[in-house]
Amino acid sequence: MTASTDGGTVDLTELVSIRDTGAAEWDALAGDAALYSSHLWLKYGEELADCDHRHLVASAGGRPVAALPTHRFTGTVPHFYDPSVLFPGAAEPASAERPLLLAGTRLGYTSEVLVAPDTPEPLAGSALRALLERLRALASGSGGLAAALYLTDASVERLLPLLGPADQLVMMDAGAVLDIDPDGLEGYRKRFTARQFKSRRLEMRRYDEAGCRTEVRRLSECHREMGPLSAQVLRRYGHPVTDEGESERFALQAGLFDEDCRILAAYQGERMVGFTQFFFWGSTMYARSHGLDDSIGREAKLYFNLTYYKAVEYAAAHGYRSLDLSCDAFEAKVTRGARLEPLWGLVLDAPWEGKVLDAVREAEAARRAEFASFDPGIETRVAQLVAARG
Repeated sequence: MTASTDGGTVDLTELVSIRDTGAAEWDALAGDAALYSSHLWLKYGEELADCDHRHLVASAGGRPVAALPTHRFTGTVPHFYDPSVLFPGAAEPASAERPLLLAGTRLGYTSEVLVAPDTPEPLAGSALRALLERLRALASGSGGLAAALYLTDASVERLLPLLGPADQLVMMDAGAVLDIDPDGLEGYRKRFTARQFKSRRLEMRRYDEAGCRTEVRRLSECHREMGPLSAQVLRRYGHPVTDEGESERFALQAGLFDEDCRILAAYQGERMVGFTQFFFWGSTMYARSHGLDDSIGREAKLYFNLTYYKAVEYAAAHGYRSLDLSCDAFEAKVTRGARLEPLWGLVLDAPWEGKVLDAVREAEAARRAEFASFDPGIETRVAQLVAARG
């Protein structure tokens, strides 16, 4: 498929699976994008087999210059990727008659439009315009809704000149990022006053006094131990999971990510009592699942030690520059040194008007105020550009 734009002729290819392109080629195109846009992560998403994939690639002169993964749902959508959940009253549940065409990631809470490094303008803009128009056409042809959820500031800035008046951008969430000082815990400590760090030091002491030691393990070495601990946490928040199901999920990940993932695990004697899972991509460690033995988790401050203090030490020792701590629990994350970055929802040709649109905007305003109460830096330059768009 060929599209002619102001930036020249762009050829569009639609991959029905990420396996239809090589990992090195895709990751070179993705450049410094997050883990969740990598070839390996997209392959993991396809293993879940809950949707159809059509990854859009724009090329010029035979060279891939931009890409946009897409996922088509005709039934159950992952809860926090479901517009009918995220925008109550403003979107219908996905169905065969009204599918959801989700662009970006469908797992991980960071989505990006991918542009190959060093692609000049206007070619980059032309390639993205062609991808966006193809996304619109796919959604229109199926009678469904097209959305890109959890978009980064950088991707929103690229897309802004290409959006129409009916396209809606909403700050829907935020991601927490903890920058790593090369001095590890010593550099981390210097970010706080002595009074502020007192409670951090107490949490570290509680871990030691509980007789916990930290081991760094591969998924393949400990996925069976992780399952019951992860299930305890998920059931606490209402997720209907089983110990065996969680162990199987980690076993599936081990088959793909064993070289690119490590588990920071807390042990009492020979028993694992807690863990935080980290994936490695570029200069960032991505915190994903965690698990705790409820009988000791709070007493020993397992979560904070494994996710922050032990992770800071590990990251500094291995040359990583940041920890991606994902969404939620923002107060705890910011008070432990993280900063917040906006994550945006883009709904193309959104059927929102009147009271429906007002309700979406009121909910967004409340979220932004809450985020800003933790970190005023959430109101970035891009956030101001979006606000000016109206």
